[in-house]
Amino acid sequence: MEIAVQTVQGWLGVPWIIWSGVISAVVATSVAAFTTWASNKNSRRLLAEQHARDNEEATRQREHDAKQKDEDRKGAIRREVYASAVEEACALLGYIGGLPDRPLNAGNDGDSLQSFLNANAKIWLVADAEAAHLSRDLAGDFTEVFSDQLHTSRSIRWSMESIRLQKENIVFTESEARRLDSQLTDARARNAKLEELKNLFALVEETNKCVETLALARQDNLRTIAPLRMDASIATFGKLRPVQRTLTKLVSALREELNLPRDDDAFMEQLKAMEQRAWAMVNKTYGIDPPRPMPEIVEPVRPSGK
Repeated sequence: MEIAVQTVQGWLGVPWIIWSGVISAVVATSVAAFTTWASNKNSRRLLAEQHARDNEEATRQREHDAKQKDEDRKGAIRREVYASAVEEACALLGYIGGLPDRPLNAGNDGDSLQSFLNANAKIWLVADAEAAHLSRDLAGDFTEVFSDQLHTSRSIRWSMESIRLQKENIVFTESEARRLDSQLTDARARNAKLEELKNLFALVEETNKCVETLALARQDNLRTIAPLRMDASIATFGKLRPVQRTLTKLVSALREELNLPRDDDAFMEQLKAMEQRAWAMVNKTYGIDPPRPMPEIVEPVRPSGK
């Protein structure tokens, strides 16, 4: 009977219908609370993961920026070093070719070579392996050709000194002839005595004849050394061919380091075309007809292992 009454009245005097509502509310609240806690926990986990990803990305970006800054600095240094070295190499090519015409008292002959070696050494310091090795090859090639050309051209340069002196004498004598001719003109204008006119006329003739004699002697000297100059030019042309090839390979390697197209084959074809034109000019300058065959390329002896 009591059980039936309790069933009707509920628990603790509270009808079951009320308890069902309370229990439902408690359950709903608990579920909501758990859901909120779980959601917050998941949000915190996701936020922590996002922060970790952001920190990792920021770290990678800082490392990339630092590396890029170093690369930019290295690139700027390389551009300056490479441009200077290539300029010095081209200047040395011209210097070697012009050595026979360089006066003996025009300064230290080795300055041009040393200037190139100084600039080229910086390539060895900052370039990648291929360009660094080529720079050392080029330094050796240039030094060998320069020393040989310095020795070969010495006799020509000595001969050119006397020819230059003859030229100075010719210029001075021509000036003296013009001065005497002016005096003769003035003497005629003021109706000078016949004796004075004869003396001035004789001096003018003698001076003009001296100019002709000096000019003929200079031409004879030029003709005498012409074969020497021709042989020296041909020999130098042949010795510079392998140097030009090493320089071309080096420039291609340096271009790649500067993020420019190498174009090895195209540059080498251009070099061959330039050699053909230059050799044609050599034959034309010295009147070689029929033209001689171009000197063969003699590859320099490299250290073992190269």
